[in-house]
Amino acid sequence: APKNYLRKEIGSLQAEEQNVELVGTVVQVFDPRFFFVHPETGKRLLGNEEGVTPVLSYVMNAVLDDGSGNIRCVFWKNQTNHLLGKTDGEVVQFKDGAVSFENVKTDLLGEELKLRGRIKKNEMFERLEFNVQFVEKADPKEELARLEK
Repeated sequence: APKNYLRKEIGSLQAEEQNVELVGTVVQVFDPRFFFVHPETGKRLLGNEEGVTPVLSYVMNAVLDDGSGNIRCVFWKNQTNHLLGKTDGEVVQFKDGAVSFENVKTDLLGEELKLRGRIKKNEMFERLEFNVQFVEKADPKEELARLEK
């Protein structure tokens, strides 16, 4: 059964909150970062492991603003694919600039997104980050209906 996600304002978020839904505008987009993972566990590989053929994975960050504040959102591979409407193979082409990511960035800026996930504290940067588990384009009609309630 789907968990109940609670709509929150970015300005009111606390570390370690789960099942949070945010709606906001993409105000900044960062290039995807690529790294190798174990084909079975999906865990990041730091060195060469015997007899393991690593699989390329990626993560992408974008900043979402809802008027109350903004937060860096972390999109792992599947969520990046959903966000960009692309396949693994298409996203991998952005690695090493084989295909320019600039147009993708431009298209994403100003997009209204509805994101669901959990809040993590990034200890290194002393800031909250949003770990995205579900991503969809926000539906303006649905959002207006919410406001009118």
